Amino acid sequence: MLDQLTYEDFKDEIGKTFVLEGVGGRVEMELIAARLSPYPGLPARRRAFAILFVTAPTPILDNQMYNIRHPRKGLMEGVFITPVIPAISDIEKLNGKRVYEAVFN
Repeated sequence: MLDQLTYEDFKDEIGKTFVLEGVGGRVEMELIAARLSPYPGLPARRRAFAILFVTAPTPILDNQMYNIRHPRKGLMEGVFITPVIPAISDIEKLNGKRVYEAVFN
């Protein structure tokens, strides 16, 4: 399923809650951005994109595979999530929340 996901599957879901499921339990995350890669990909493949989430400061999530529940697509299994450092201009707006990213190539 992951190889069939595209930027279009996420662009209209910004502001919606996704549920991340991992070894430590379930965490609700808000989708704050979906971005297309500025670099062209291989002709037969989808264009690479990334999605960004924010969530509460705890628990701190490690770099690893998680399952994510998408509001329309259902369960997405084995999505690699990594914490990212927000832009300096966004730090105050985040009010202590953590930012995580998933990249789809």
